[in-house]
Amino acid sequence: MASANDKLRFALIGAGGMGTGDATDCLSLGTTEIAAVGDIYQGRLERAKERWGNHVFTTRDYREILAKKDIDAVIVATPDHWHAQIAHDALLAGKDVYVEKPMVHKFPELQMLRDAEKKSGRILQVGHLERFNPALTRLAGVIEKLVR
Repeated sequence: MASANDKLRFALIGAGGMGTGDATDCLSLGTTEIAAVGDIYQGRLERAKERWGNHVFTTRDYREILAKKDIDAVIVATPDHWHAQIAHDALLAGKDVYVEKPMVHKFPELQMLRDAEKKSGRILQVGHLERFNPALTRLAGVIEKLVR
């Protein structure tokens, strides 16, 4: 069991713009460390090592990340059609998961993830932070007043 002084070790699966932003935000907390990056594009893996250090494990196959016992959580920021499957596999591998939106495309994928979350006992969080951006919520209020 980890103590309160331990850093949460996470992996990024999908190292494009959104994933890199998510990982950078996560690292800014000071309570986390990035242990691995997965992406099918070799250039993104090379950039991950430049950005976060040569100690970061990189792979083109996300399943190699899920097999690592020293990773506590994953950020899934791949192309949308991969979100559900990778999040499912990560939960069943015993990882907590932050998955970008959309979490799923079809209802059976939602049920698959719900079942995996219950079976694993792990945390599943869906990224929809733009809904809570103060500038966007103010804009929504202005628009609402205009259409009344």
